Amino acid sequence: MRFLAELAWRDLRESGRSLWVFCLCLMLGVTLIAATGGLYRQVEASLLADSRALFGGDLEVESREALAPEVLDWIRARGSLSLLIEVRTMLGNSDGDYQLVELQSADRQYPLYGELLLEPAQDLVTATGLRDGRWGVALDPVLAQRLGLGVGDSVEVGALTLEVRALIRRQPDRRLSADWRGPPVLLAAPALNASGLIGPGSRLEYEYRIRTDLSPAAWRDAFVDAFPDSDWEIHTFSDRSERLAEVLGQIASGLLLIGFSALFIGGLGVFNSIQAYLQGKLPTIATLRALGLRNRRLATVYLLQVGLLGGVASLAGMLVGGALAMTGSALVAQRLQLAASVGDLTAPLATAGLFGLLTAFTFALPAVGRALSVPPATLFRGIAGAVTATPPGYWVAAGVGATLVLALVLLTLPDPLFGLGFVLAVLILPALFDGLVLLLRKLAGRLDDHRLLVGRLALRLALASLRRPGSPLRAMLLSLGSALTLLVACTLVVVALMRALNDTLPEEAPAMVFYDIATDQRAAVVEAIEQARSLERLDLAPLVLGRLVAVNGERLEDSSDRKRALEARDEHKFSHRANNIDAVVLERGEWRSRGDGGLPAVVMEDREADQLALGLGDRLTFMFGGEPLEAELTGIYRQKGMQTRFWFEAILAEGALDPYISRYVGAAYLDHGEAIATQNRIAAIAPNVVTVRTEAILTEARALLGKAAAGLSLVAAISLGASLLVLVSLVATAQARQVYIATLMHTLGVRLAVIRRSLLLEFLLLGLISSTLALLLGAALALPLLEYRIKLPASDLLWAGALTALVASACCLSLGVRYLLRRIKLSPAALLRSGG
Repeated sequence: MRFLAELAWRDLRESGRSLWVFCLCLMLGVTLIAATGGLYRQVEASLLADSRALFGGDLEVESREALAPEVLDWIRARGSLSLLIEVRTMLGNSDGDYQLVELQSADRQYPLYGELLLEPAQDLVTATGLRDGRWGVALDPVLAQRLGLGVGDSVEVGALTLEVRALIRRQPDRRLSADWRGPPVLLAAPALNASGLIGPGSRLEYEYRIRTDLSPAAWRDAFVDAFPDSDWEIHTFSDRSERLAEVLGQIASGLLLIGFSALFIGGLGVFNSIQAYLQGKLPTIATLRALGLRNRRLATVYLLQVGLLGGVASLAGMLVGGALAMTGSALVAQRLQLAASVGDLTAPLATAGLFGLLTAFTFALPAVGRALSVPPATLFRGIAGAVTATPPGYWVAAGVGATLVLALVLLTLPDPLFGLGFVLAVLILPALFDGLVLLLRKLAGRLDDHRLLVGRLALRLALASLRRPGSPLRAMLLSLGSALTLLVACTLVVVALMRALNDTLPEEAPAMVFYDIATDQRAAVVEAIEQARSLERLDLAPLVLGRLVAVNGERLEDSSDRKRALEARDEHKFSHRANNIDAVVLERGEWRSRGDGGLPAVVMEDREADQLALGLGDRLTFMFGGEPLEAELTGIYRQKGMQTRFWFEAILAEGALDPYISRYVGAAYLDHGEAIATQNRIAAIAPNVVTVRTEAILTEARALLGKAAAGLSLVAAISLGASLLVLVSLVATAQARQVYIATLMHTLGVRLAVIRRSLLLEFLLLGLISSTLALLLGAALALPLLEYRIKLPASDLLWAGALTALVASACCLSLGVRYLLRRIKLSPAALLRSGG
């Protein structure tokens, strides 16, 4: 064994430089899997491990008003209780600059999970207590930086002037949406009562967090049974964790599939580059076999080389992918409180390395077996014309390796459906292209004597090359077609994700957004806004809170489906279209004022409608302040990223909500420079009205989405690089045989110009056929994934897949043609004497 290892190392050191494509193909695939898998595991481990802390407890009972003492006694008898009161409002500094914040009044039990860290270090009671006649607050550090505030400065909230006592360095339950809802400001309950913000029409949220040793689901069921007539919203940390895990799993599955596709494409590059390398070794292999070295020992030599190179390439991919994952998690940690560590990368990096080694051996085994089938007699007949074939044993070994790789794919992907679809695609692709090869060969044979080809020698030679025994057609079409198919699928996924990121930001965003405008304040607020000279448009719409309680006469709370029954407790936001203030997109049905039955028309958000399996024409009963309203579902719409400002769950026909309107929301389109002055005018006359200047939010969103887009661009570049390398290796594999045939024809009298035209036509046919089929198959793989799992329409992006397939195949095949034509300029006599 030592002798074989030394032989493998010496041989690799002398002639292994040609295997750089092998190493790069493998490394790129492992890099993508390590990077996407590592980032997913870090985010998942951090978020889901701290899901109770992020949620604030095991359960949360949310209400618009304080719970009765008997309810609180029931809760305390079954766990620990902490109350957090939240209200969105405006906070101003001494210069009169205001920012949207989320006031949070917490009790002494807060937080139930995790630890609240303040700077300077102190407990929350000390930071928010009454001192020298002034209440204290603890601010989010980002908010303090925006307003130029520090410890000891004064801020205004409602009718109160408060003192900044601390900055919040870590808040375990800081919401993922804190940047959009408003950064948190912690204060004492008496200070909130004294602020003047609590009164009729105030939108306070009472969040009762519970910590219990019981199962959250069992606790919730017992609570609902104890208070069946209540309408409080009840959520468990596991509900949020499952939803978070589902979203993370879908995103990670999409990116990991791109990584697996790149690795599969890289595997084709491994096969081609190893085959090209071993073709150059055929004289050496034949000589060693003639000297008595058996195939098993020869196979050991070359498999040792594969293992060494595969290990080095996989290790390099693991290191680069791990670095990318750490960089990505560092960027994510700027927005979320992640506690990711290098230890979280161990499993995904090891898995990526295992993928690399298994892929290297799986794709190398057929090439090694094929090279070892060369008989020693070819030393006398000439190597260039030798036809080799892979023995069945090597195909069996490669099949075992492929089975292990595909099984590992199913175990690695968070979503098994994604994995199953990818496995089926990988199994079907070779069969489809094999069938296409047979079809092309039969078609080429039938066209050979066609009268249209009379006198067209170049075209006849190109068609003959496609069906000639030993022709590189099968290898080229299988590698080129498979690589292009997966590249097209990856391109469609990446382009769809990129478009979703770009569409998240509105093309025309309002400079200001308004919340909680009371009915009697509407005229004064509108007058204050209209004082802005740059005002282009002002949209106002009612905001009515209510619940969906029945569908087609069936009460949701009586449903046997527990999730459907709990839906009746969820509070939704209702409005009318008002110039489509929320920028929603109608997906199904139509906007109408009345349904077919004469009832008011309602259009609902797709997420809510799909969860309840609602269909067009359903009669829906809503409850507004204890009064029912029946409407007919005439359409379903979807939200459109950040263009959506209010997230209405349902939009009713004009006039249907009039009896229930008590507040309005609005959006003003004006110059950002006038937004501050407008905000201050509104704060002076209506301090309860929440105003949001969108410029800062959009700037942060563009920066965040820009980083995400850069990450997707990197993923796309790596996938494209792997595909191009495969096609380079493909040309290198086929060149020896094609040069031999071309030289033989030139020796028999065929002109060099005709040979060149035949090669150009042959590669052109291959490019067109493989690109067309790759577009069809790649779209068949990507579109269902995007439409039904990631929920991103992409049928209008087929042009991107077609362009990718055509450009990639044109670049590589044109380079291949140029390389072959340069080789054919050699002397035919010299080539024949040397054996090619």
